Amino acid sequence: MSAAPYVVTGAASGIGREVAAGLLAAGHGVVALDRGPVSLDGVTPVAVDLADPVSVDAALAALPDEVAGLANVAGVPGTCPPATVLAVNLLGPRRLAAGLVDRIEPGGAVVNVSSVAAHRSAVPPDALRDLLAVTDADGVAAWLAVHGLGGPAAYDTSKAALNLATQLLAADLLPAGRRALTVSPGPIETPILEDFRASMGVDAIARAAGVVGRHGRPEEIAAVVVFALGRSATWLNGVDVPVEGGLLAARVAAAHRAGPAGAAAPAAPTTSDRKDPS
Repeated sequence: MSAAPYVVTGAASGIGREVAAGLLAAGHGVVALDRGPVSLDGVTPVAVDLADPVSVDAALAALPDEVAGLANVAGVPGTCPPATVLAVNLLGPRRLAAGLVDRIEPGGAVVNVSSVAAHRSAVPPDALRDLLAVTDADGVAAWLAVHGLGGPAAYDTSKAALNLATQLLAADLLPAGRRALTVSPGPIETPILEDFRASMGVDAIARAAGVVGRHGRPEEIAAVVVFALGRSATWLNGVDVPVEGGLLAARVAAAHRAGPAGAAAPAAPTTSDRKDPS
């Protein structure tokens, strides 16, 4: 077992807290990053505001010279202003990962928590590439001035861009023997689920639960993140792992049973699914 700790963002609540707890239970050290206090015994807390590059850099300076891996879990919903959504969900995690990758032990990983909502982004590939070139608030403002996304659409796009950025990172890390991947939950019973009801619609969130029987629980996502971080997952790299209770399978089955036209439907959600939270 590595003596180096794992770094977990969003560790004060929800999925991030469960990831930190799961790593602790497995005997690992954890440096817990969050904007607020982390009330979890056994972690080393470090304050960070992912929307603020100065705060991210200060957190990087406080982190150990060697870490076992990074779980970027913190994020904000589409009820926040679009610039905040892009800063916290995309720029902050990328800046933190860029500052830590050389400290991650060989075999370790960056696991970014994304969302199945990434499939709903209507932003074309060229615009996503332009977004990945953005590094600061001025760049975000300029990009938004061109594309004009509201908060919910910015959320979808932040996750689509995070998926692409993670694939690019995984390719870059191959020579160093390190990994990068995303884990994409569907709706989860966390403190921000009400925000998703507000931004995506109560009926849409309820419809997702109706298909699979309930919403997911934070610990169910955390278990996948903890596995993906670990040395047993050394051949899991550069991919997105949806963790959504079978929602996509139910969609595919419904399309297939609808007949020849339905059977030809794409396996992944498209932009025509924008009213569905999954």
